[in-house]
Amino acid sequence: MKLEPLTKYKPKPFAVLYPSQRGLMVRDRNGDRTAYGRQPVEQLLATLDGWVCYVPNSLDALMHTTGATSWKADLWRDKIIRMTHLPTGVRVSSLKGTVDERNAYEDVETLLKWLRDYGVMPASIPAMAWQLFRASLDRVYTVGFDKDVGKDAFYGGRQEITNAGLYKDMQLVDIEQAYPTAQARPGGYALSLREVDKTTAIDASAAGIAAAKVHVPEDLPYAPLPIRVAPDTITFQHGYIEGTWSWCELAAAQSLGAQVEVVQCWAPQRTAELFGPWWPLAQQIRALPGGAGAIGKAISNSTWGQFGMRAEGRGTRQWADDKGTMPVNVPMDDHDMPQSWTAHIAAETTARVRTQMLLEGLYGGMSPAHIDTDGVIVPTGSPLPGDGSTGPGTWRVKEDMTKLDLRGPQLYRYTCPGCGLTHEHWHYNASGIPADQAAGFFTGERVEMNIKHEMRFD
Repeated sequence: MKLEPLTKYKPKPFAVLYPSQRGLMVRDRNGDRTAYGRQPVEQLLATLDGWVCYVPNSLDALMHTTGATSWKADLWRDKIIRMTHLPTGVRVSSLKGTVDERNAYEDVETLLKWLRDYGVMPASIPAMAWQLFRASLDRVYTVGFDKDVGKDAFYGGRQEITNAGLYKDMQLVDIEQAYPTAQARPGGYALSLREVDKTTAIDASAAGIAAAKVHVPEDLPYAPLPIRVAPDTITFQHGYIEGTWSWCELAAAQSLGAQVEVVQCWAPQRTAELFGPWWPLAQQIRALPGGAGAIGKAISNSTWGQFGMRAEGRGTRQWADDKGTMPVNVPMDDHDMPQSWTAHIAAETTARVRTQMLLEGLYGGMSPAHIDTDGVIVPTGSPLPGDGSTGPGTWRVKEDMTKLDLRGPQLYRYTCPGCGLTHEHWHYNASGIPADQAAGFFTGERVEMNIKHEMRFD
């Protein structure tokens, strides 16, 4: 795959949409425009042909503006990633709750004004992330490696708990800018790799990959390596395991006492500081004022994932009724795409974050009750790993928790100092459960929901 500097720019008008039941408000450069009823809403949407459109939060609310049969959703792993209004062709993406709805248009305007200076056109958050990365390149890079090996080494974040229950005086601590910092780590990335002898020493600072047989001692408190137990599900196990991992993660497992027998090994053939020029841009976009910086953070955090994009698990959804109660999903055939040959870049990035989490978050002197990708929940006052320095890549206290009700990975509620302990003052983290249903789940109220019980997803 060729990574080329961004050269073309085509200005596009944008709008923020606020859907309601048989109604729609559009906020754009002309101010606010509102329509009620199917035909007026469709007429309003028709004025946005060729525009880039956003909703602040959930995309599926759009289907109630004109009736669900007028809309088509693009799916990835059963999640809606874009909505298209069929009569007008207007496409809408989400700002993913990064901004206050009241200031969404102004925040997007500030963001796009900054991006325009780098030739980045208005688009979805992932698309703007990819454009900004290309804007940072000063030359063409050719990146490519065995797509199957890269895919095998690509695992998701670690998500687990030690014990469910009620806790008092806890803190959520996390790694500041975990993924951007991992991308900018000295040593760079392998643009390509070559197979080497299996006796080649595993260098934790090099972006190599190895297929290996590993024995993880049962007395290790935390198993160090992820394994795939289903296409989209990973776990961490003791005993004898087999898999493909980045060198940095295998080296960490060895340092903790795991026995590693390499079966096949690939070393970097060409390397580059691929994200070096991108790093200062990531810092600038995150520092934009207000909600613009929040969208900028989402853009910088999603950049690495573009290298792991796969045309798998995609499809479309339409509805057989205007109420949206009868969805019809149509899967799309899996196929290779250019990023299929850059999966090793994404694999190395996630491995770097998991390795820091393992060595510092789990074996760094804290006692985590909950583990989620780049953060842990620990008793208040726990010593943070590191030398006390602050900034990207270091640990920080993100949230104080007076009371924690922990049910499972990414499934808990808590109160913070000053909140009180009444039901109305609980904060909820309930991945996979809509926000308006989370409270009912914890309080035992009967609600209709579809909770996924898989351990975690890549």
